[in-house]
Amino acid sequence: MKSLNEINEINDETNEIIFNVLEATGLNWTVNKKPIFWGTEEYGSELIKDNFAVVRSDNEGQLGIVGNQYQVLQNHEAVETIYKAGAEVFNKDLNIEHPWNNAETLGNYGNIAGGSLRGGEAIFVQLELPTEHIGKSDIKRFLTTTNHHNGQKALGFGTTNQVVCCANTFAIAHAELSKIRHTASMQERVNDAIIALRRVLQFETHQMEVFEKASKIPFENAHIRLVMEGLFGGAKALDNPNASTKLKNQVLEFGNDLNTSIEEQGETLWTLFNAVTRYTNHTSRAKDKEYSLLFGNDAKNNQKAFNLIESLVM
Repeated sequence: MKSLNEINEINDETNEIIFNVLEATGLNWTVNKKPIFWGTEEYGSELIKDNFAVVRSDNEGQLGIVGNQYQVLQNHEAVETIYKAGAEVFNKDLNIEHPWNNAETLGNYGNIAGGSLRGGEAIFVQLELPTEHIGKSDIKRFLTTTNHHNGQKALGFGTTNQVVCCANTFAIAHAELSKIRHTASMQERVNDAIIALRRVLQFETHQMEVFEKASKIPFENAHIRLVMEGLFGGAKALDNPNASTKLKNQVLEFGNDLNTSIEEQGETLWTLFNAVTRYTNHTSRAKDKEYSLLFGNDAKNNQKAFNLIESLVM
């Protein structure tokens, strides 16, 4: 049994690590629920019952409107949850021990990465995995946890990977995972996060297997057609003789991205997937590209392309 001094030392070390992660990822801020009033200076204001604004404490930025029952999950609570769950999963399942010293080595293998999107509406925390080599390029691999301060989503899990040669990032949510409630206690969240990370780690291993097989199978014209139907609204849209100029330009742009990917990777199903991620990362227009790649239309297109490639190789 550990002595009280030993327990205090562990707690102090954990708190220091969490602080360093928050500082290194720009997440060292909190949020508060504040009441909402409506009215004018002339006629006065009135409280809007059962509705609250979620506001950043550091800059008063409004992140969302929530109900009376909504409970805030602070950034430090999310990071602590992932740190404690990650230490368990990495040590026992992967036999890997993270150094966790983000202040000096953020971005190198064995660290926690992260950041915020849309001014803090969403945050993400990532546990870095060893780099894999697929086809003709390395892939940086991360287990990604996301949290929203706008009341729309709970703590969720997935994978985020980047193909080094073309800087294509693709995030895939693990659909089988149940989300972790904001209302759970810290220990409940950690226990649930351990289960979630183990499941998403299994999915990530499967994902690498799909990509490895895809890198050895040539694509056919029919495969290109299926990918384009997923990107551009199905066969009906592609075969429409009165298709819009916008759609025609998008098809041409994807063709250019496919040619570039072929030059980099050859003519394989892995290449075809990379053409999609090149298109979503660098060609398609999105008002908020980072958010779109993690949660929006670009993420959905990447997911559809992965599902197709998976169905062709497994």
